[in-house]
Amino acid sequence: MMGKSLFGRIWLLCLIVFIDMVGFGVIIPSLPFWTKSFGADAFEISLVMTVFATCQFIFAFPLGWLSDRIGRKPVLALSMFGSVISFTLLGFAETLLMIFAARALGGMMGANISVAHAYVSDVTSGRERARAMGMLGASFGGGFVFGPAIGGAVAGADPSNPGQIAFFIGAVISAVGMIGSLIFLKEPENQQSMAKEKSFTARLQGFSVALSTPIMLVPIIVSGLAGLAMAGLEATYALWVHEARGWGARQTGWFFFYIGLVLVVVQGCFIGPVNRAMGERRMLYLGLTIITAGMALVAVSDTLLLVFLNGTLIAMGYGFIDPAVASLISRNSPADQQGAVMGVLQSVSSLARVIGPASAGLLFAEAGRNAPYIAGAIILAMTLAFALWRLSSLNAPTAETVKQDVR
Repeated sequence: MMGKSLFGRIWLLCLIVFIDMVGFGVIIPSLPFWTKSFGADAFEISLVMTVFATCQFIFAFPLGWLSDRIGRKPVLALSMFGSVISFTLLGFAETLLMIFAARALGGMMGANISVAHAYVSDVTSGRERARAMGMLGASFGGGFVFGPAIGGAVAGADPSNPGQIAFFIGAVISAVGMIGSLIFLKEPENQQSMAKEKSFTARLQGFSVALSTPIMLVPIIVSGLAGLAMAGLEATYALWVHEARGWGARQTGWFFFYIGLVLVVVQGCFIGPVNRAMGERRMLYLGLTIITAGMALVAVSDTLLLVFLNGTLIAMGYGFIDPAVASLISRNSPADQQGAVMGVLQSVSSLARVIGPASAGLLFAEAGRNAPYIAGAIILAMTLAFALWRLSSLNAPTAETVKQDVR
């Protein structure tokens, strides 16, 4: 069991991460409408998300490397200070270029996720690490649930003018997280525990293992394709409900809060029973089926009931996919390559969040509001067919097989 001292350190880190994620989530409902007020179209609005995801992807490794050298605590505090600046710049933005610059800085600072994971790995091992990682994941999820709700509550009632208050609140929340990390967070005694896992050679070896082992490669591909469709939806859904229902930042924030709650309930209450009843593969098929139906339903959702139904199905489906993929990969990858292979999964997910928003925004702007979701449903249906075709006949590899494949 996790000792009281260790549990307290992990709890404190999770609280700081939760605060950081709430600050990030607060701006989600207002950002599309604030960007639109500068004359941006759907494609340009989606590029704001693409810039954030791209910078987050690029800077994940440098921030992790820096934290190996100077410590986790100073890098976490520095990144939160950068978030304070990013949110403040958004609130005072006078041009579209300033919004892009602020989100680029936000993406650079948002790469601190890798540092938080490294902190957990520094102070835990074995089963303690799995539990701590679960707590950390819950902190990320909780921030995304409560952040949009707060952002929606403080946004202006006028859909065309959400106001800047959410950005300044985000800055204050990030400042609280930064101060908390500086005062209360204790630096791990061993800052190098993740250095080997995060080295360039280890990452290449992780790619080698994943690419040569279908039972790992197929779930990674499935996760990337599902993430591509989801990233496209996240980038354009606020615009869709604005055109379809006349919603502004306030209504969108509360709706995202509802979707987040559905996701938390599914992953907190149903993953265990469903996994025991049908296993990871069938749970993955179930998730892909549900999310495909939800994505397709968006295009015909002309009533409030259907809007909530498509949101529920999408959240439920994605809630099953992520744990199924992570479990399949973790159970079938070599113990000494777990971190590297999971890093491959994280890299693919990050790339999906770079490509998805831009492509969905382009479809929204050029082919109509329903085009991203029709395309997303097609991608997800093809992904389901691919998973059924490839996963059904695969067996878990032996350790010796993996070693031979890597050679």
